[in-house]
Amino acid sequence: MRVSIGGDHAGPALKKSLTNYLESLNHEVVNRGTDSTESVDYPDHAHAVAADVESGAVDFGILICGSANGVAMSANKHQGVRAGLAWNAEVAQLVKQHNNANVLCIPARFVTEEEGLGILKAYMEMDFEGGRHERRVQKIACAAMAFILMCLPFSWLSAQNEASISNPIPYAETISATDLENHLMVLASDAFEGRETGEPGAEKAAAYIASHFASIGIAPYDGETYYQPVDLVRSQILGGSASVSGEPLNFLDDYLFYPGIKKEAFSDIPMMVIGDPAQLLETDVKGHAVVVRANEVEGETRWQSGLNDVRTAAAEAGAEAVILVGNDISVIRSRMKPWLTRKSIRLNRDEPEEREGTRIPTFMVDASTTDSWWKDSDIKSWKKWSKKISKGQTVPPTLLPSAQWNFQLDAETEEVEGKNVLGFIPGRDSILREEVLVITAHYDHVGIIDGEIHNGADDDGSGTVTVLELAQAFMEAVDAGQGPRRSVLLMTVVGEEKGLLGSEWYADHPIWTLENTVANLNIDMIGRVDENHTDDNRYVYLIGSDKLSSELHEISELANATYTNLALDYTFNAPDDPNRFYYRSDHYNFAKNNIPVIFYFSGVHEDYHRPGDDPEKIMYDKTAEIGQLVFYTAWQLANQDKRIEVDRVNDFPTK
Repeated sequence: MRVSIGGDHAGPALKKSLTNYLESLNHEVVNRGTDSTESVDYPDHAHAVAADVESGAVDFGILICGSANGVAMSANKHQGVRAGLAWNAEVAQLVKQHNNANVLCIPARFVTEEEGLGILKAYMEMDFEGGRHERRVQKIACAAMAFILMCLPFSWLSAQNEASISNPIPYAETISATDLENHLMVLASDAFEGRETGEPGAEKAAAYIASHFASIGIAPYDGETYYQPVDLVRSQILGGSASVSGEPLNFLDDYLFYPGIKKEAFSDIPMMVIGDPAQLLETDVKGHAVVVRANEVEGETRWQSGLNDVRTAAAEAGAEAVILVGNDISVIRSRMKPWLTRKSIRLNRDEPEEREGTRIPTFMVDASTTDSWWKDSDIKSWKKWSKKISKGQTVPPTLLPSAQWNFQLDAETEEVEGKNVLGFIPGRDSILREEVLVITAHYDHVGIIDGEIHNGADDDGSGTVTVLELAQAFMEAVDAGQGPRRSVLLMTVVGEEKGLLGSEWYADHPIWTLENTVANLNIDMIGRVDENHTDDNRYVYLIGSDKLSSELHEISELANATYTNLALDYTFNAPDDPNRFYYRSDHYNFAKNNIPVIFYFSGVHEDYHRPGDDPEKIMYDKTAEIGQLVFYTAWQLANQDKRIEVDRVNDFPTK
């Protein structure tokens, strides 16, 4: 076998490793450079390898550069060359099996030498499947098609263009199950390590998305980059030292505390026992740590039962902290430890003065460690106090004269940068292009938990790859001279799993004024089914479509009735929905700014935020249909003469 290999300055080490492997198998290798890390122009080497393949001088080619995007685009300019980009072994198999790629392109900056070798091996071991894929591969031969079109009468071409201006079907049909799967096999692979915000896997995902935007002809939104930096602060709790009047408590064994604690140190804070939360309304607890008993049901401690009410009342009364005492802290420790000790991320900015709920420092303490607290008090002991409460007896507020609360948080904090990835398509109408439709999904997930990679194929790999396909569908229209009249921003955001951070940052720092933002269509988890739809997957939950604009709702309904005929389920589109899904994805940060939204969602399932959320379980045909519904809705919003009106008062309250 004869193989041509080349690449730019990003890949000499990987190129040498692959060459050694091929030569060890007695294959002849044609070296098309470069062998140096000094900067070169990647097209020079890509064209050399592609020419070898085009002429039949070699059996296949290998191209290497930083993202592999540029060399792939260069090679595909050659007749008969099918250059396929592979970020991992699974995709390498697919580019051979489904696309019969004869040039393998590998991103040197995003794979190790070992991974690069695995990509080559997977490609070489796979055969082209043929069949329906043969027909599709033949359609790649665009040069022949171009010749045919040149021979057709101009009047015929003009008629076809005119007829298809208002017809979105050809573009919507480019959103295919196969393409969705090819993208998701990359983004939801182990190589991306669960795409946690602030970690290398998320950086890889952002680079993959940006490279796709570039490959389909979307220019950087500001002329330089596809990224909007999101300023973040990452922190991790290492522990804390706590004591009561000199007697130490052991973190995790004796006590826990709520994450996000706003005050990191306490010194000799007086402790006030409260038997009934109602007493907080009539007791001066300012400057005190309020000690309350955890609720019990049939002898079992319910640590979090009623706790939010206690915390709110204590904060309003001016207490410094809440100390919850109960039996057997191991019950809540098993639930809280993973979230308490893992890294957390927030936006790097001043915290708002007012926010929903309370952040009063809250500690949970095992009762077995409190014997010395009750000394010199009327309560005498934990058991006596607890027994009186269990019997319904009133225990008046009591100061613990021998107990003062001390605490020092131990945590690490660092500034990090996340990235929203923006694919901006300018509108073709000189007036309407000043308005923008925003389509979103979040590409981050929860990363690695207890050593297990959570790949997040559905959450929200399914939405992310759908945005990639939507971008391609719109660019097909652009290339045909029928791009959207309004501008369209296809944005994959970071930090959703950390609290909708990327979309909140965008809403505070929009690249297009919010006043000129027509609507937001947000896609999150559309690749699986929930327990209510196990018998029929042709459905989608819609949330928010009728809350700000009656016209948006009508457009959505009409698009579905005309093109996709999915079952539109509005179960969660109610302010009293206990799941509060309306507040749990990125559309919310647009809706709270009075921008009409639709949230596309298929519900939760047994693998939600679990290691089993893998790409093999995704229903790609279902995902493609929902993606097409989004496109048809977006097409109308982006092309109708008048932007939709905000004509309703949202009955979902703003947080």
